[in-house]
Amino acid sequence: MEGKVIAVWGSPSGGKTLTGIKLSWKLAKSKKNVVLVLCDNETPMVPLLIPPADTNSSLGHLLALPALTEVDVFQHFIPLKRSFSILGYLRGENENTYADYGPERAKELIHLLRDAADYVVIDCSHHLLSNVLTAVALEVSDTVLRVVNCGLKSLLYIESQRPYLQETRFHYENQINILNRVTPSQDVDTYQNVFGGKAYILPYLPELEAQYNESRLLEPVTGRDGKKYDSNLNTIIRETITSAK
Repeated sequence: MEGKVIAVWGSPSGGKTLTGIKLSWKLAKSKKNVVLVLCDNETPMVPLLIPPADTNSSLGHLLALPALTEVDVFQHFIPLKRSFSILGYLRGENENTYADYGPERAKELIHLLRDAADYVVIDCSHHLLSNVLTAVALEVSDTVLRVVNCGLKSLLYIESQRPYLQETRFHYENQINILNRVTPSQDVDTYQNVFGGKAYILPYLPELEAQYNESRLLEPVTGRDGKKYDSNLNTIIRETITSAK
């Protein structure tokens, strides 16, 4: 059976990468094979999860190969934990480090990833128009999660991207809203309406910021608010990902 592909996109600084990592790790802990693809070739995200000297396997190198095989894909996986691997750009790389590739190569990679894992989580770049792998992921994924904040920056970004994503191939109306880093004082109802209706809520946790800054994102969150965050994340996984597997 082919694996399921989940794309995670959203506004800059909205928490989509952190959410994608936490979601991927939870899926992997349920004894499923998970691959997290970190698309950002402007600010590489692999260093959030591993020390810089621990790998030379770059997503950019993989996409630039003359031909792509299942073996190539496996050789570029960076294993983190049992059943959890990542693909991404490495520290110091940027959008000009590797040769350009086209939509067909991106589709080929995603097809091979479906065969390699139960779940493929694609952390999209916020450059939706120019990052080819991101654009293709938003088109072909089984589930698309839109991660935003209750703030003007998120609102302006979504408004700017909406005309492009409302092309039929992106199924914009089926994307799932997640309001991230929500504080008790924020007007959730207003932002749910602005972003298109019902949204899942992930509360603000100072602990998550510390984990992000210290490359400890595979550690659990603690305390009452941490339990709420975990519970809400489990609900998102159950209702939008695993129930449709």
